[in-house]
Amino acid sequence: MTANTRNLVAALVGSAVAVTIVAVGATTIVDHRATRGRAERELDQRTLLVAEHVRAVIRTDVMLLGRVADHFAGRPLPAPEAADADRGALRAMLGDADGVESIWVYDERGDAVLSTAEDKLGRFNVADREYFQATRAGDRLFVSPLIWGRVTGGFFFVVARRLEDPSGAFRGVAVVGVPGDRFADFYRRLSGDENASVAVRKLNGDVVVRAPLPASEPPKGWPEGSYVHERLAEEAGVYERVSPIDGIERLYAFRRLDPEGLVVIAGRPVDALFAGWWSRSVLVYGLGGVGVGLSLVLSILVLRRARQEADALRDALRAVRESEERFDLAVAATTDGIWDWDLRTNKVRRTARMKGLFGLADHEMGDDSQEFWDRLHPADAPTLRSAVQAHLERRSEQLEAECRVLHEDGSWRWLFVRGRAQFDFGGSPLRMVGMMTDVTERRERELQVQAAHQAAEEEKERARHAANHDPLTGLPNRAYLTERLAALAAAAAPDGGRQVVMLLDLDDFKGVNDTLGHPAGDELLRIVAGRLRSCLRDGDFVARLGGDEFAVLVPSLCGTACGTLALAERIVATVGQEAVIAGQPVRVGCSAGVSVWKAAELEPEEAIRQADVALYEAKRTGKNRVVLQGCGDLPSPCCRNVPA
Repeated sequence: MTANTRNLVAALVGSAVAVTIVAVGATTIVDHRATRGRAERELDQRTLLVAEHVRAVIRTDVMLLGRVADHFAGRPLPAPEAADADRGALRAMLGDADGVESIWVYDERGDAVLSTAEDKLGRFNVADREYFQATRAGDRLFVSPLIWGRVTGGFFFVVARRLEDPSGAFRGVAVVGVPGDRFADFYRRLSGDENASVAVRKLNGDVVVRAPLPASEPPKGWPEGSYVHERLAEEAGVYERVSPIDGIERLYAFRRLDPEGLVVIAGRPVDALFAGWWSRSVLVYGLGGVGVGLSLVLSILVLRRARQEADALRDALRAVRESEERFDLAVAATTDGIWDWDLRTNKVRRTARMKGLFGLADHEMGDDSQEFWDRLHPADAPTLRSAVQAHLERRSEQLEAECRVLHEDGSWRWLFVRGRAQFDFGGSPLRMVGMMTDVTERRERELQVQAAHQAAEEEKERARHAANHDPLTGLPNRAYLTERLAALAAAAAPDGGRQVVMLLDLDDFKGVNDTLGHPAGDELLRIVAGRLRSCLRDGDFVARLGGDEFAVLVPSLCGTACGTLALAERIVATVGQEAVIAGQPVRVGCSAGVSVWKAAELEPEEAIRQADVALYEAKRTGKNRVVLQGCGDLPSPCCRNVPA
């Protein structure tokens, strides 16, 4: 080999080494950045799913506690030894709530009343627990930090609801216990990694859920130098930290839940996330070293490298596919339908569970967003569109609405729709991800409760009307008249106008019953009631006192005594007109006793007594006339005949 050839080979080898080093370094850096970006996006999306799952669980627990509160509404809490029936009812409720271990009820002193976990309770008290103190102080709902169960022997957190009597006084607290690793199991199914960690904290830093679980109850508040605590104003974020619990370095994503006041933090080990990148990097550097050492067979190494890169790409695609399959399995295990709406293309990716909410198979619904709107109830479409627009314009934190959709069997099903949008740096919406839950049974129960309440109110109104009205004529009865007189006296000003009470009695009514029979007498009483109504103005009041005796109340009369007499004479003349009953002409007279009084001068009972005295005088002096008592305009009493 000549010097020129050696120099050429050296130059070629040097160039190959340089090119290889640059290529290997650039590939490793680009691959690392891409892997990091994918890991952050995937972790953020799965943290969002865990956050929505946490929100759904909390709301399910709140609805369960609402049913417990309704169960004890309007009656005292049972004694522990007499709580078997209530325990059975609560266990039936518990069967409808997935993931809740037990329901506990404590009285206003914090003593245990009953539990679905035990048939016989020991004597213990929870008055020192934070959830009891918070609900006794006035909080209707409270989510506790992580607690070590003295009875269950494991970590759990509770959702507590205040129990009140009808006046709003504190009666006790109902509590549901949720296992401390419930959300961890859900997240690990999503991530497929046993070393994945998840925590749910309150905004003050108290731990509600954490996995891996601690050896004892965790301290209150945020740890010193907490990354999340420093960024609570942000809705979400991603960071990398070494866990102080097990010393594993993880990539974490957090997401704030409003209005629940919680923060969800999920993480995966960095080693697991970058395991593929490390393998590829070692492979790249190994191949680069071989390429440098065997520069003379560079072409063969290039072909081998190409083949190996193809294998690595195929493995990566298979890993992505398997990851998606694990995600789909985890989603299929939930009762919610999940959707992903690309706002730029107006295409929607829907899970099979969501299509099942409409009664459709997976292949029977495509990715066109209009397919959902076509099934929406016309009355609910404007409300839902307004809620979506408000969220896309950032006037609401997230989309939350209930609407009806047409099921394939022809029925209308109620869905609870919730979702959250992602925006670009310019504030334009890119996509919206969310869930749908079938809440038809809850809505039907609410409608049944409303219907029962309305029926009870109507029955109460019918009973009140029957108690205050005469069944024959439909006029108010004596009790209603007494109530109106008392109310009129209580509301009258000391110098107010005069009030008028008239007592009316039909003349010779017994003869109608004796000659034509009682049905004819009842018909005549109904005719007289109608004639009395026709004589009165708005605000005047007429009642049947019993038999053939009636009363008329005229409030705030501002005329003279002659005006009072004129009104009474018109009533007597109208009542005394001829009527035809069962084909027979019938005429009866009417006598009237009138009392004019002021609330400041005369009690209602005395006014009625004076009117009764006047009525007696009208009967005694010839009937079919009016006698007036208690008026300063005329001598008392004043008597006038009424022309036939």
